Amino acid sequence: MVDTLPQAEIVHAMPGRTRLRIADRRGDRVFFASVASGLSTIPGVRKVDVRPFTGSILIHHAASFARIGTAAETSRLFALANANSVPLPTPALPVDPKLITAAGLGIFALWQLTRGRILPPAITLAWYAARLKGFLLNGDSADGGE
Repeated sequence: MVDTLPQAEIVHAMPGRTRLRIADRRGDRVFFASVASGLSTIPGVRKVDVRPFTGSILIHHAASFARIGTAAETSRLFALANANSVPLPTPALPVDPKLITAAGLGIFALWQLTRGRILPPAITLAWYAARLKGFLLNGDSADGGE
């Protein structure tokens, strides 16, 4: 008889954090306790949270998840159901939140101008937008005194 490994499905992944679900072993506390202790020994795994009731495993990791998945399979803990579809970390978007906020305030200032509400709404919004982007400095920098 061939001993097959439980199939783990990647439910959600982001850099440093991956959630797996092993539906076939849902409710098996002993199995999930052994998986948690086995995963904890793999280099690069920071923390493991298991939820036997839902069949869920949350892995906090520093190493790439592909390497952790391979190590888990080698340790006979579980096999990834779609090993070829291990998600790659999503790069952070180079968006400046101050720029977006300043643009939004500027748009609202223009909107208030078109409605004839110059004082105080339009001027106030324009002032905050300009201060936020650093166009107007009042003795301190727009970054909060840095």
